Amino acid sequence: MESKRISRHIDRLILDPNNYRFIDRQDYKLVNDEEAADNRVQQRTLNFILGKNQSNVQDLISSFRTNGFLDIDQIQVKALGDKYLVLEGNRRIATLKYLWEEYKSGGDVGNLEESDFKIVHLVEMSDEDPVQHLITMGLHHISGKKRWSAVNEAQLINDLIERFSLHEEEVCDKLGINKHKLRRSRRTLSFIEQYKRSDYGDQFEPNMFTIFETAIATSSLKNWVGWDDTAYFARNEGNVERFFKWISKEEEYDLDEDGNERSNIIEPIITQYRQVKEISAFINDENAVKKMEESRSIIEGYTYSDAISENRLKSALSKISSEIQVAFNFSDHLNIDEYEEIEKLKIKLDRLIPSSLANLGISANSSSLFYPSIRKQFSSVYINKYRKLTNLKVQKLSQVNIFVGGNNMGKTSLLEVFYLLSQLNDLNAFVQLEKYRGKYLGDINSNWFNKSFNQRIRIGACFNKVETELSITSNKTEDDIDKSDYLNTISIEAKVGEETLNSNLHLYTNKVADLRFSRSKILCQGTFTSPFRYNIDLLQEAHAFAVENKYLDEIIKFIRDNLDESIEKIELITIEKESRFVVTSNKLNDVLDITKYGEGLQRIFEITLLMVFSKDGIICIDEIDSAIHKSLLVKFTNFIQLLANKYNVQVFLTTHSKECIDAFVQNDYSDDELMAYALEFNKEKELVCNYLEGNELKNLVESINVDIR
Repeated sequence: MESKRISRHIDRLILDPNNYRFIDRQDYKLVNDEEAADNRVQQRTLNFILGKNQSNVQDLISSFRTNGFLDIDQIQVKALGDKYLVLEGNRRIATLKYLWEEYKSGGDVGNLEESDFKIVHLVEMSDEDPVQHLITMGLHHISGKKRWSAVNEAQLINDLIERFSLHEEEVCDKLGINKHKLRRSRRTLSFIEQYKRSDYGDQFEPNMFTIFETAIATSSLKNWVGWDDTAYFARNEGNVERFFKWISKEEEYDLDEDGNERSNIIEPIITQYRQVKEISAFINDENAVKKMEESRSIIEGYTYSDAISENRLKSALSKISSEIQVAFNFSDHLNIDEYEEIEKLKIKLDRLIPSSLANLGISANSSSLFYPSIRKQFSSVYINKYRKLTNLKVQKLSQVNIFVGGNNMGKTSLLEVFYLLSQLNDLNAFVQLEKYRGKYLGDINSNWFNKSFNQRIRIGACFNKVETELSITSNKTEDDIDKSDYLNTISIEAKVGEETLNSNLHLYTNKVADLRFSRSKILCQGTFTSPFRYNIDLLQEAHAFAVENKYLDEIIKFIRDNLDESIEKIELITIEKESRFVVTSNKLNDVLDITKYGEGLQRIFEITLLMVFSKDGIICIDEIDSAIHKSLLVKFTNFIQLLANKYNVQVFLTTHSKECIDAFVQNDYSDDELMAYALEFNKEKELVCNYLEGNELKNLVESINVDIR
């Protein structure tokens, strides 16, 4: 295909009425080249591309008004009489035509000038090959960045094969896609075409593509509609008709009190592709499917199917109960082979007992404070043994303490030491740490917990100017407890001055662990936050505390001033027992889940929320700079120090970022209560924790740009 550069007036360009962007529309009709320049055809095409109130091209309108019409991407055309049909660049030309009318009527066109409309730079394509044209569009809009909707992509792929007789391998090679994507697109399009030929076909919308795609990709539903992979056709007409009803609106007629006919629109059962997967779980249970159709509720069908399964289970257990009595009555006749058979049955019955019965439930913190008031939190810590840390001293602890060091040096373990010490003999705190270490989303299994904890923990500290020690061990207990299915006992002993506190957690294989203590105390409020651990229960409690004490406004103000000025509030809402944080913005009509915002905002919200919740206590922050842009670090570290001072919180944090360390000494906040520690090996290859006081660190950073990592 040959090409040459030309320039033409905007009025000599005509839009492609067969553009793949809108061939899936119900009102689309194939237009011949001879009719393409017709005014009515062009106006309809322009309306298709612009959308209602120019909604489809607002991005281009804004760009053109601001930057002018930039000749960056080629606009490809072919001669059509005395005019030129746009092959590639229809959105840009449509936008330019709209702004040309605005210009002529004195409207706002920004930085556009008359020459932008009179001299449009083009690339004229000669010897037009329709296949090559489709391939070019496919590379732009299927393999490239300017993606079409899935149904348009599928239509182009199908046209290359059906209309122009290309082989699958050719299409894959030319478009840079794999055969799986090609066949999946063609199957889905064929199923859509089948729907369009049905009584509901006029309801098809492009966003329904994933519903059809999921149906054909889910084996149980695929078989249920009788999908033929050779003919690309669903052959079970009855089930196909039912499926089409499920995804469509229906009109129902009845009579009102005066005998007049009244219509009622019934909404579809299926509106999202996820619901297709839910239905596939019980699609072969006809009773459950009918229940769903009657109630027009997927949940009803699913629940009904579960009820059938439950009844079958009860029936099976009833039979086992009655038949086992028969076996007892004739047990004198058992032989060796039958004993072996019974042993096999016993193993199967044991498997019916869920492992969750051996789970460790983590209860809410019911411990009371050891001290009525605190003059000073931790001033030093000594670690005899905790994971990889042995015989390690950390001295001269300040209000804000930064820990740096290479990977796998034990920084996170060090934070855990501070947290455990603050919680004394509250074994829930230890279980909580093990839960997140093992990446358990739910409760921890006692068997796993027993195997994973096999090293004694011995740590100590000076807290509130009083020596404190903590020891955690795993041993068989000599206490008088139920020993059936007994595994082991996790014991914790905490000493504060002359007072000793004990707790014991008895672990069992097939029942809930037994936690026993006479008194449970904590040194202070303590929290632990990490980008790799998420504790929704803790955040809910912290949020309630901040709201009750009117601390939340201070956090929202920092986020508004430094991250997003449109944010008005962040609230905790609960829908169907699921609690989520949602954000109210003056730019949006509806609230958004906080996860729709950046990771940096979420991280800052979590850390600052836990900072105020840790009032008169401590907070351990792992990888504080994770997901937070370096340009925000100076303001954020300043805010951390401000909150720490205002709410009397001792902060322990880790970082790998030199920028984060620099931010603490450059944020204009007093460094009198700042300390930095480096975990490193000495000449004897022993792990030590060296420190630099805040003012000393600041002088070194400013004078020689020191990096203590």
